[in-house]
Amino acid sequence: MTRWATAFLVIAACSSSNNKGHEGPDAAPPAPDAAIDAQNIVMGMPTQPTVISDGGHVLAAPKVVPVFFAGDGTAQATVEDFLAMLPSSSYWTAISQEYGVGTLTIAPTVIATETPPTDDNAIQALVDAHAGGTGGWPADDANTIYALFFPDGVTITGNGTSCVDYGGYHAETNSNNVYAVMPRCSSMTYPGLDYVTIATSHEVLEASTDPHPYTDPAYADVDDDHAIWGLVPGGELGDMCETAKASFQPLLGTYWVQRTWSNVSAAAGHDPCVPVMATPYVEAMTNLPDISIDDGQGGAFTTRGVTVPVGQSKTVEVDLYADAPTADWTVVPVDAVSTFEKTSPELSFQLDRTTGNNGDKLQLTITRLKSGSFGGISELELQSQVDGVIASTWFALVN
Repeated sequence: MTRWATAFLVIAACSSSNNKGHEGPDAAPPAPDAAIDAQNIVMGMPTQPTVISDGGHVLAAPKVVPVFFAGDGTAQATVEDFLAMLPSSSYWTAISQEYGVGTLTIAPTVIATETPPTDDNAIQALVDAHAGGTGGWPADDANTIYALFFPDGVTITGNGTSCVDYGGYHAETNSNNVYAVMPRCSSMTYPGLDYVTIATSHEVLEASTDPHPYTDPAYADVDDDHAIWGLVPGGELGDMCETAKASFQPLLGTYWVQRTWSNVSAAAGHDPCVPVMATPYVEAMTNLPDISIDDGQGGAFTTRGVTVPVGQSKTVEVDLYADAPTADWTVVPVDAVSTFEKTSPELSFQLDRTTGNNGDKLQLTITRLKSGSFGGISELELQSQVDGVIASTWFALVN
C-alpha cells in the first residue's frame, strides 16, 4: 500500500467532464521546435513524478476472464467486442509494455448463475468460490484477472458507492485471487457502455501492473519528491492520469479508453499520459523546496511542499511549460482533497493572472482556511485547461 492509502482507499476511476478539442489516437509526440527547445533549456522541463514499484511482481502474461451475470447479453456482446480488440492494439502496448507486462489474452466469457453481489465482501466470496475452477470458471493461475461486469441497476458498496465514488476498482481477495469490478455506470458525456470501457481499460492495466496491492504491491507508489500525488489522484498508473479529462479518448476503434501514466514519456518532457496525442502537451507546475513530513507511522520523510499556517498566506511561483508551440492556456488552482472528499475548503487561491504560455511564471497566493484533513496536510491541484477542457493536472503538498 502507498503511504497515503490509509487516508483515501478509493478515488473515482472515471469522470463525466467534457473532453472536446483533443485529437486522434496513437499520435506520435510532436517534433521539437528550435525556439521552444531554447526556452526549455533556460527554464528546464518539468521534473515529473515517477511511479515506482514497491517490489511486487507484475503479470507476465495477464489473462482476463470476463464474468457477466445472466440476462445481460446485449452489454456482454459489446464488452466482448471491446476486449477482443485490446490485446493486439497499439493502445495496450503503449500503456503496458514499459512496466514489464507481457502478452494480454482474453479468456472465454463466464456467465455467473448467482444473483449479482452488492458489496465487496460478497464479490470476494464469489470469486474465491469459483477460483478453483468450479461452475464453469477457469481456475486461477499466476496471471488470472477475474473481471466482473455488473448489470444495470446493481449498486455496489464496501469501497464507497459505485457510480458515485468510483467507476471501477481492482483488488485481491483474502485468498489472493485478483479481480476487477466494473459497475454499470453511465453519464451524459459517456453514455451507454462508454463509461464501462473506460473503467475496464483503467482497471485491467492496474490489475496487470499492481495485481496484489495489499500483499505484494508493485507499481502503486510515487517518488518521495512528488509523494502527494499518491493521495490525490493516487499512485497507480491509471490513477495518475484520471484527473486530466483529455485522458479519456476513443482510441480503440470507436471504444472509449483511458490514457495512463508513462515514466518514459514524462522523463522526455512530453505528455506523461499515453498514448500521446497530436496536440501539444501543456503543464502548469510548482517548484517547491524540500520539507519534512510525518509519515503517519512514527517516522518522517522528505518531500517537496510549502508550509502555510491556518489564517496565513504564502505566494509561490507557478511555471508554465509546453513541448511544442501552442496558444496560451488557462491555469485553474483547486483545493484537491476537499473537492474529492466533498468537504468544506481547506485552502483558497489567488493568481496574479490566469493564462500564459511556455516559460511564463505566474504568482499563486495560497491562503489556509483550516487545518488539513490528513494530519494537517492539504493538496493543491493545478489544472491546465485548453478550450475549457482539463488537458493536464499538477499536484503539490501544502503543509
